[in-house]
Order: sequence, then structure tokens, then C-alpha cells
Amino acid sequence: MSFDYPWVLYAFALFVPLVLIDLISARRKRERKYLPRSLRRRLSASGAFFRLFLACFIIALAGPRWGLEWAAGEYRRGLDTVIAVDVSRSMEIEDAPPFNGEEELSRLERGLVIVRETAAAVPGARFAAAVSRGRGLVAVPLTWDNGAVLSFLEALDGSSLTGRGTNLESLIDAAAGAFQSSFPSRRVILLVSDGESLSGSVKAALDRCERDGIIVSALAPGSDEGRPVPGREDIVSRRNAALLRMAAERGGGIFVDGNAADAAAVLAAHLRSLAPESETRGNRKERKARWSLFIAAAILAYGASKLCLLQIKKAGFLLLPALLFLSSCSRLPGKLLIMEANFLNSRGRYTEAVSSYLKALEHEEAAPYAEYGLGSVYCSLDEGKAALEHFADSQKIIDALPAGEHRELRYRISYNTGEALFGEGDFAGAAASFREALRIEPDRIEAKRNLELSLFSLARESAAGSRSDQGQQESESRTVLFEYLRQKEYNQWKSREWAEEEETEGADY
Repeated sequence: MSFDYPWVLYAFALFVPLVLIDLISARRKRERKYLPRSLRRRLSASGAFFRLFLACFIIALAGPRWGLEWAAGEYRRGLDTVIAVDVSRSMEIEDAPPFNGEEELSRLERGLVIVRETAAAVPGARFAAAVSRGRGLVAVPLTWDNGAVLSFLEALDGSSLTGRGTNLESLIDAAAGAFQSSFPSRRVILLVSDGESLSGSVKAALDRCERDGIIVSALAPGSDEGRPVPGREDIVSRRNAALLRMAAERGGGIFVDGNAADAAAVLAAHLRSLAPESETRGNRKERKARWSLFIAAAILAYGASKLCLLQIKKAGFLLLPALLFLSSCSRLPGKLLIMEANFLNSRGRYTEAVSSYLKALEHEEAAPYAEYGLGSVYCSLDEGKAALEHFADSQKIIDALPAGEHRELRYRISYNTGEALFGEGDFAGAAASFREALRIEPDRIEAKRNLELSLFSLARESAAGSRSDQGQQESESRTVLFEYLRQKEYNQWKSREWAEEEETEGADY
């Protein structure tokens, strides 16, 4: 037998204090003196099974292996490479030499052809892709699937990002952020750019890479003479080879002239030299992992330690495995689905979370939690009405269960229902839900605060409504008064007009 993590076995030192407690504990002495023999036997058996549970669990963590099995051969390189591509407007200038006698290529096209050939020539290494125009971002995370990176580089063009100017510092920082500190490997950034950086500090980014042990190599396509920028004929862009040489020297990598015919071969040889492949051809035998057996034994031992304390008269010890597996098989899948859905929901992967919650609905013991989880997802998506429906369905299932069970879930249903109603503008309903939440958990500060806010909003809404009614009445009164005054003025004017006509002398023509 061998172990993947033999140092874990030092945890068996925990058994020393356990044995000492059994020998010198006053409580143990009182139990042995005053408890009936049958109960003492059950307590002793429970303690023995619990120690067996701890032993099996420790062995499982150590990763035991024995026996041989056939395993397929494979090879891997301890090399992670992030291809950092500058897609600024200057990279669209067509001053790079062609391949196979074709027309001149743009700097971006020339650089992408070289890095695609390089990635294809270094199998067994992980690659990622980062791009930048104004700001850098990781487009493809580190992956063993080189096809995914090559497909992205095949489709990349100058319109991939919006933004102005070139910030090589942001590009290098984004590429450095793609590495995983938990994965031991040589880490390389392959910078593809013409070296024209209009903002940021390249030296500062290189210093951070040197501190983190990241190698920076540079591939420089384009000409030193330069050509006008597309759409800006008054601006001439030239390759800044000096900046890229400096970046490669400070980063511990190499500078590769993108116009050279053997640029891809030089880059591939450089990457292969950093991490020689470790290859095993054909099938091979290796020791088989057996930790799952000890996990199962630990579960059985823990269940036995609990069942030994029950007064079982007719059920024999042989029923123990059956009882344990029946209980775990009936409840475990639903709980695992809820845990998976909660994890996806917390990471913002709402579509996958909904799928897991729907699967959990098929398990009776997980149904109320699944309905509540669906409601929380729809709350995150600002779908208040759908969320309220699922909260109500979860409440119906909970109401059918004994009142003392699922206390935390009952509180969360009422609390989140109040938040959803508040978002819908139903302040009275929100206040009622927060009151119900406080009835379940009277000490929750957030429910008290939200109840006060709901009552305040309800009072303000009522005051606004009364002011609106009063304002409407005042407006109607002003309208009637204005109409009365207008009519009085009109009658007075007509009276004066009629009187003047009566005083006029002469014939009426």
C-alpha cells in the first residue's frame, strides 16, 4: 500500500488525547459506576465506532493506493503561455511581409499567423489568449484544448474590441492575471505588438511580472519605416522595436522579429526549451486509488456510532448497513442538487442554477428549498412576480410540515417575499412579510430595519395621496372661482358695451 499524501497520517496523533480522556475523565468514571451495563455497552460501542470513523476518514484523506490497473499514456508540459495580442488601429497597417508571395499583410495578421503556428508546434502545453485596445482582458482562459485558442486567434481582427489608443501595461497585467497560482508550471507571456504604447507604464507591468516569476517574450511585426494609420493619413505609425526588446530583456524572454521567415520556429523552440515534455507512450500500469472504500467505511462507522445509542430490541446489527444506505440514498441526491444550484446561483450562473433547482424539485425533501432557490434566482433577474410565485409555492410546502421544522427556511421565505413585494411597490404586503419573518426570528436586525423602511414608505405614500386629493380639490375650487369671476367680468363688459350703443346718435347704417 502507498499513499499520495502520507503526511496526513500524522493526524492519528488525535487518538492520544481521546484515549487519555477515556482513562482519566471523571465523567467516564461516573458512567462506569452508575449506568446500567446495557447502556455502558452501547456507549462503549458508540465510542469505538466513532474512533473507527476518524481512522477511516484520515486514511481516505491520505490517498491510499494498492493493486495495479492499466492507464492510458499521455504527455503534458509544465508550461502555461498567455498570448497577449495588441489589436489597436496601428496593428491594422499593412506593412508586414507576405507569406507565399501573397499581398502584404497587416501587422495583426502577420502576428496571428506566427502565434498560431507556434501554438500548434508546442503540444501538451496550456495556452490562453488576452487582447487589448485601450484596456486588456482575457478572452480565452488557460486550457489544454489548443483548438479553442487557435479558433479564437483565427477569428480575431481589429474590430474585436472598442476603445482608443494602446495600453500595453493593461494588456500585460490582464495576461498575468490569467495564470493560476495553484498550478505549478513555467509561466510565459507572449506579447504580440508593434510597440506603440500611448498610455500606461510598460516597465511597471514588467516589474510586477518579474516579481511573480512570469517570463515575457515579444513578437514585433511591422516595419521600422512605418506607414500612415488607416483613416489618419497625417499620422505615421512605426514599429517600436526598441521598446519590445527592452520588454523581452527585462522579462527574461526573447525578442522575435515578426518579419523573419523563421519567427514561428524560433518561438516554438524557445517555449519547448522552457518546459521539456514529460511523455509516457502506450499503456502503463499504476496503483489504483482506494480512498473511496475508506470514505464508505467512515460513513458506515459514523452511522453505527449513532445507532448504537438507540434502544434497538428486535433489529439486529446486520440491519445497520441497509438502514444507513436507504436513508442516505433517499436524501443525499436532493441535497447535493441544492448545494450545486446554490453555488451556481452565487456565481451568477443563473441558467445552470435554474436547471439544478428544477432537478431538485423531483426530490420531496428538497422541494421547498428548490422552490425558494428559484425565487431567489428570479429576484436576482429582477423578475419580482415570478419570484413571489415560487416563494409562495415554497411556503405551501413548508406549511404542510410540522411547525418546528425548517425554521431558517421559513424565515428566509418571509424575508425575501417582503423584499420582492417592496420592489414591486407593495409596501403594505412587504411590511406584513417582514412582521412574519420577525415572528419566526425576533432578533434579526435586517428584518427590523426593512419593516421600518416599509412602514415609512407606506406612510409617505399615504401622505402623498392625501396631498394629491387636497391639491385636486383646491384646483377645482380655483377653477370654479376663476370661471365665476370671468363670467362676472364678461357680463359687466357687455353691459357697458350695450349702454354705449344706446347713447350713439344718428342713423344705424
